[in-house]
Amino acid sequence: MVFRKISQEFKECALSLWERGWDVNDIADILCVSRASIYRWQANLDNYGTIIRPSIRGAPRIISRIVMTAVHTLFETDHDLYLDEIIYWLAINHNVAISKTALHDNLKHAGLTRKLLHKVAVERNEQLRQQWRDLISGDEVSGEGIEFVCVDETSKDERTFARRYGRAYRGERAELTDVFVRGDRYSLLCAMTVDGYIAAEVVEGSFDSLQFYQFIEEQVVGLTTFTLLR
Repeated sequence: MVFRKISQEFKECALSLWERGWDVNDIADILCVSRASIYRWQANLDNYGTIIRPSIRGAPRIISRIVMTAVHTLFETDHDLYLDEIIYWLAINHNVAISKTALHDNLKHAGLTRKLLHKVAVERNEQLRQQWRDLISGDEVSGEGIEFVCVDETSKDERTFARRYGRAYRGERAELTDVFVRGDRYSLLCAMTVDGYIAAEVVEGSFDSLQFYQFIEEQVVGLTTFTLLR
């Protein structure tokens, strides 16, 4: 039986049927739950007065402000650290022993939440990026975008249009019958201005650096130069 989240009302319904004289096996078959679950819900009700067993936790482990500041500084340079790496670092450098759960709670309380990593190219040059910002914000640019040509590459194979998300009832898999073999792959490279597309090229496979350079030199630069001369 697959794992599924069962609501409190559903559990109360099962115990209510049992209390009214239903057989445990019949309840388990009709509601698609195990007998062990029904016994556990009844035990929780007898012992704690509620079907949902209350969580038992001790006093929260609080990290001092000085140590938390050091952790914050650590995350400023290394955003991809695992919790166990932070635990090891705290034990070695600050003599602090803490569990993953307590560390997670402290980080969340401090505003350090878990996020999707945003990859930044290691080749990025911030000085050149700033020069570019200064250039496009200067008087040499009209502000209408006519000076710019945008170039981008995309690709397609047999798996491109396969949907990645679907819906199904809780406890059931959402399945899709689709190909697993990539098949033929085609890449499209195009250049576009504010007036529309000015050049495009399709190749089988992927563009390499030489093909990309030839596209820019022969179709983009050559075409824009010819347009300006006209």
